[in-house]
Amino acid sequence: MSLKQKIKRFSAERWNIGFIENDLNSILCGDEIKVSWLIHDYKNSWFADPFILDINESEITVLVEEFPRQINRGRITKLTIDKQTCELKRLDVVVELPTHLSFPVIIRSSSKDMVYLMPENGESGRLTLYKYWISENRLEEVGCVLDEDVADAVPLKIGSYEFLFCTKVPKANGNTLYVYTWDEKVRKYKYCQEYSFKENVARMSGSFFKYNGDWYRPTQECNIQYGHAVTIQKLVSDDKQMPLEMAILEGRLKFEEVRRLYSVNPKLNVGMHTFNIYQDCIVTDSLGFDNMWIRKTLRALRII
Repeated sequence: MSLKQKIKRFSAERWNIGFIENDLNSILCGDEIKVSWLIHDYKNSWFADPFILDINESEITVLVEEFPRQINRGRITKLTIDKQTCELKRLDVVVELPTHLSFPVIIRSSSKDMVYLMPENGESGRLTLYKYWISENRLEEVGCVLDEDVADAVPLKIGSYEFLFCTKVPKANGNTLYVYTWDEKVRKYKYCQEYSFKENVARMSGSFFKYNGDWYRPTQECNIQYGHAVTIQKLVSDDKQMPLEMAILEGRLKFEEVRRLYSVNPKLNVGMHTFNIYQDCIVTDSLGFDNMWIRKTLRALRII
C-alpha cells in the first residue's frame, strides 16, 4: 500500500441517500431543491446509487450500493425506509460477490413480485442480468448481456428498439458515451454509436425518465472528480422529423442540458451522482469525506 493510500484511509469517502421533496417540474424549472436524508445507525457502512423498488403509504423500498468497511467493496442491499421520518427500518443484503457491485439498475416486468436487475460489476469484465424475486429477496442469474467492462449501464426501450447507454473503462468518468442495441439472435448487446461531450458528463447517473412527452437522461458531471454533480439532459433528434430511435441508431442524437444539481447536504457536500424517479418519488445521494481537512491538504500538495 502506497503512502497516499495509507493517508487516504483516514479520510475515507462516505455517501448517504435522500429523497428530493420538489416535484419534477420544479426541478426542471431550476428551483432550489430540498432533500430529506436517510437516518440510520450503520457507522461502518455507507449507501449510494439508490433505485426505488417500491413505494406505499408508509414505506419506501430502495435498492442501493452498500459499502461495508469490513469487506471494502460494494454489495447490493435492499433498504426499507419509513416514508414519514426517513428512518431506516430494515436492511436486507440482496447479493454480495468477491468483486465490487454497485448501481443496481431496475428493469420492471409484468410481475409485481419480480423485476430484473443489472448491477454494475466492472471488475468481472462483463455485464450480467438477473431476476430478482422481491418477496423472497432472491436473485437468479439470467446471463451475461455484454462481454465488456462498462460503467453504470442503463437500458432504454423506444419503439421496437432496446438500447444500452454506458461509459467504458479506463475513461468511465470521461466525455464519451457508448450506445449499444439488443441483438436477439445472440441475446446480447452489440455496439451501435458513441457520442462525445465537451465536458466529462457522459456517465449515467440513473434511469431514463419521460416527462411531457420527452425523454431525459440523468448524468454524472465528473469535471472536478467522480460524482461531482448531476446533470439532466433532454434527448432530441437533430432532425425534428426523425423518430428518436432512428436518431440514436444513426448517430444524430443531441443532448440538451436542462439542469445541473449539486449536493445540498451540509455535511456531505462534495458530490452528488444519482438521480432516479419512480411513481413521483425522487431519490438522490450525496458524498463527503471523513476528516475532510486531510483531503484538502493532499489536494493542496497535489498528492491527489
